[in-house]
Amino acid sequence: MALLGEYGATGPGSIWASIQDPAQAYASKFSVYQAQQDTGRTNAAIQVLTLLGVLGTVLVPVLVIHWRRLTTGVRFLGLAGIDTYSVFFLYIGTMKGLGDVVLMIAGGLLIASARARDRTRHGGRRRRATILVAVVAALFCGYMVNNQADRAAWFGTQDRIQASSTVERIVGPHLASGVAAVVHYPTHGYLGLAYNLDTPFSWSHGMGSTPALASYGSQYLGVDADRYPTYLQRTEERTGWPAGLYWSTIYPWLASDLTFPGTILFMALLGWFFARTWRESVVSKRLLPTLIFVQLVLLIGYIPANNQLGMSRPGLIGVATLLLLYLLSPTHRRRTGQPPADAGAEASTRVVEPTRIHRLG
Repeated sequence: MALLGEYGATGPGSIWASIQDPAQAYASKFSVYQAQQDTGRTNAAIQVLTLLGVLGTVLVPVLVIHWRRLTTGVRFLGLAGIDTYSVFFLYIGTMKGLGDVVLMIAGGLLIASARARDRTRHGGRRRRATILVAVVAALFCGYMVNNQADRAAWFGTQDRIQASSTVERIVGPHLASGVAAVVHYPTHGYLGLAYNLDTPFSWSHGMGSTPALASYGSQYLGVDADRYPTYLQRTEERTGWPAGLYWSTIYPWLASDLTFPGTILFMALLGWFFARTWRESVVSKRLLPTLIFVQLVLLIGYIPANNQLGMSRPGLIGVATLLLLYLLSPTHRRRTGQPPADAGAEASTRVVEPTRIHRLG
């Protein structure tokens, strides 16, 4: 609601008008960005919510995983929260928030399905989950096609992406350009990656892999990020591939600070941690590994685009908070050999059967 107000929504009528014209809505949000920069305008509610970004990681996966155990009222409130969040991104004609919701739903359903150990008993639930994911994905893709077609018409970029003549005959030239843009979306970043691989390395001093962190450094520490150009910025100067307009996958973002060999090692570590949180979220059913796993689903889902978890301040703060809580959790400390906070409590659990100890963890 705070974001809707900040970006000019005055009521249901203005929201509906923007939803009907996603290209105009998408273009209008940049005027808000510019006004915020020119005037230094801030919003106290949004600043507080940014610091509490970890709360944004909870609703969707918890609602999906525990849906059958929740009361009707709680389900309604949860769906209302997701709808309000989605409406904001529909209002500004932006796909990011909608894509996040789709991926978080998919991550939650993966966990819910894996926790149902009796495959015969829960076969119907698994089929319903599969159908739900298919319906949500189809709705998202349908909106994306229309959104991209309107953007191409608004910005006059239809000629940049060649639409299929067969698709044109079936759905017409307008939607065909949208279909071509949707196909172009998850693939063109690898061409940008190829350009970046030919660019020499220059360390960005921690300002390259995570734009949100770089924005904090610039705002509060006076760091001039332009002094430490990222792989993407230097590749744009060398080849013309636009750093802020086209994608280059997550790898040049990471390599700006880690080098490309370092990025390979990072991805290996990410794979190990992804598997660990998956196992913990399914076996122990603890909340923190569950939320971290779903956030990693987002990170991996956006690999063809960018470092999505580091793009926005709420996203970065949310993930950092989850990781910090995970590292400080008593269960993690015991597994890494650190003494628990309460040794007496630890000793008292040793007389309980192993399955009970596991559940206490």
